[in-house]
Amino acid sequence: MTGFVASLVVGGGGLIRHAVVGVLGMLVGQGLVRITGWSVRTGHAFLDEAAMAVLGAILVVLLARFIA
Repeated sequence: MTGFVASLVVGGGGLIRHAVVGVLGMLVGQGLVRITGWSVRTGHAFLDEAAMAVLGAILVVLLARFIA
């Protein structure tokens, strides 16, 4: 889900690509929370985690484009 949302924001596609970007985005999002203390507060734990995973996925896509 998070890979798909990230692709809507920055482009891209493919089922496998969405899954990989989603998982990497989750890891990057969790890392951002741990390192910086940033978080999204919606009042629902699932939405908080999903929002950070989407932000992480967007960063993963942008970084991949920068490197390529």
